[in-house]
Amino acid sequence: MAFAKPLFFCGTALILCWITGLVMGAEDRERIVFPPPWTSPYTIDPADPHHFINAEGEYLFLVNKTAWAYFGCKNPQGVLDRAKAQGVNVLRVALEGTPYEDVLGIELWPWGGTREVPDWTTWNETYWDEVEKRIRLAGEQGIGFDLVLYFRYHPVESEIPQQQAYWNQVLHRLAKYPNIFTWEITNEYTRNEAFQDAVGMYFNQHDPWRRPVCSSDGTTDDALWPAKPWMNLAINHTCTGSLDLQDWYLGIARNTRSYGKPAFNNESGREKRHRNDDGVHRRKQGWLWCAAGGYWTWHSWDGCEGIDETDYKAPGEEFLRPMASYFRSIPFWRLSPKYTAVRIEGETLVAATLADAGRHWVITYCCTKETGARRETALAHIRLPDGDYTVSFFQPRDGALLSQTTVRSSGSHQIHSLTIPPFTDDCLIQIKLQTAAERTQMPGTQ
Repeated sequence: MAFAKPLFFCGTALILCWITGLVMGAEDRERIVFPPPWTSPYTIDPADPHHFINAEGEYLFLVNKTAWAYFGCKNPQGVLDRAKAQGVNVLRVALEGTPYEDVLGIELWPWGGTREVPDWTTWNETYWDEVEKRIRLAGEQGIGFDLVLYFRYHPVESEIPQQQAYWNQVLHRLAKYPNIFTWEITNEYTRNEAFQDAVGMYFNQHDPWRRPVCSSDGTTDDALWPAKPWMNLAINHTCTGSLDLQDWYLGIARNTRSYGKPAFNNESGREKRHRNDDGVHRRKQGWLWCAAGGYWTWHSWDGCEGIDETDYKAPGEEFLRPMASYFRSIPFWRLSPKYTAVRIEGETLVAATLADAGRHWVITYCCTKETGARRETALAHIRLPDGDYTVSFFQPRDGALLSQTTVRSSGSHQIHSLTIPPFTDDCLIQIKLQTAAERTQMPGTQ
């Protein structure tokens, strides 16, 4: 493959990149085909920029999991087996780095030479071959990758010309795999912003499949660099423990979704290190994030130091699959936050609601602030267009149906108050239109 030589003008606050062109040989347009969901790469849906769609018109409900050392771990099949059992379909992995070096002793080095004495002009071909082998292994089993290009090494602006060969190598070797979900420039490092601007623009312009590009900061209450045009995802990390669900986790999810991009928490807090040890609280964090219209990551010891400990069970991991299965069973890509469709009564409860434009589908996730708290009585105040609806109440921990009822609405001026069946910790309310009726105008309408 031949790349035209770009001209870079680099300033301290701005990089102007003039890319004179990219000439791709036929071999670089090659694309491997995997079974669903990775039949083709996913891009941001032009009809709704909060979601992802592929060439076959299929939408991806993303459940991500950290697996930093997947390209160098002892048992890659064990990593995939555990991810599949949990309902995970994307792994966040490092292409370069030494994750948990003192424990794992794994060196992920794409270049020639060594980390101490690098040869930037050659490649560690044995490593690249293993990377491709493990990408194929995952794709055949329904797993994609949030691929982090720089994990330990943090180049600066002056290294842009030198590092461009690496970007070309990444695209040449890996762009053909449809299960590369996103190019993530670096993990939790933002002090080389000018360099990242160059990388982001380069991948935006040169990936033939136009996958999303992103980067990440440490724990914050908002998205990183949401106004940058190359930053295709609104990325947030919440590496925290059992903090307030309403004002912290749900509030951050709503902040992150506000930028007109897919809202993706691609690193949540894990047990021990981040004191996120309450499995039920972690379930609530994930459900609230998804019910706010975003995507969420399971971050755990078994994706970090314990990547080869296949028997390890993290607190709350059993709740991942029911959440993933539910959202994949509904038209989630048609749903957006609706703050007036359902109101849950009670100061001790936290709730988030999604609905389609006509409120034919409405879902509300409702949970207690404290783990183990039980609600014998709670009310849901519902505002719906004219029609007949089925209202179902589910148990999020396992997807069990608690009860079901019907509602006839005579218009959105009318508020229906429904009693939620008794529940411990959380409840999912699903409202589905069965028969529509002629719309009634609200009072005050001329």
